Amino acid sequence: MGKQKTPLPFLRRLEDFFIPSMCIICDGARDRDDNWFCQICVDALAVNYSRRDACPRCSQNRRKRECACELAWDYPFEKVLSAYDYDDTVSAIVHHIKYKGKSQLAYHIGFITAPLLPREFFSEINFYIPVPLHKARAQRRGYNQAEYFARGLLRGLGHDLKMLRTDLLARVKNTGTQTKLDKDERLKNLDGAFTVSPGNIIEMTGKRVALVDDVMTTGATAEACTEELLRAGCASVRVVSLGKR
Repeated sequence: MGKQKTPLPFLRRLEDFFIPSMCIICDGARDRDDNWFCQICVDALAVNYSRRDACPRCSQNRRKRECACELAWDYPFEKVLSAYDYDDTVSAIVHHIKYKGKSQLAYHIGFITAPLLPREFFSEINFYIPVPLHKARAQRRGYNQAEYFARGLLRGLGHDLKMLRTDLLARVKNTGTQTKLDKDERLKNLDGAFTVSPGNIIEMTGKRVALVDDVMTTGATAEACTEELLRAGCASVRVVSLGKR
């Protein structure tokens, strides 16, 4: 049997017209200018962002729940910027990224989210460091979703990709899933989980870091990472995430 011929470009366009690609979220007809989403889901993300009355310190949406930042701040990082509330749309995106092998979706959501974010949050940042995965989990998944999100974010912000550093912070303890743990349990589980190589300390001393993650829940992971980065001599750490539970 001979090789199957590749459809001509105009036939592909005709096929897309009658059988359009599906939105990754709702299975609706995908927007022709977007590789993943329909216009309805793109608009849903924009509405999610615009309706957040985010605390400038912890990024909690105060329309949903009050935070205690004005009374007490017990985190080692300076502040948090979470782009979206963790609603059904964001949950579906994160599920595809983490469990369906959609690494490029993480990149894309970072790229289209970047223009929404306040530029002053990223002022004077020297390094962007994605929260690292343990090597066993990284091998199973094949990629670190926080790294791909960070790559898209940097491109969308117009920042040099050389600012992204995956070699400075390592996860040396395989903590497993922490979904069902409260903050204290997570902190105990994360004790000693992250490390900075002594060889990187000189380069990191005095640097301002943006720690990048996909979803922020209790802040325990960001706290454990930040404490290690500050011990290594970083001047400050800010946290940026896709979603806030």
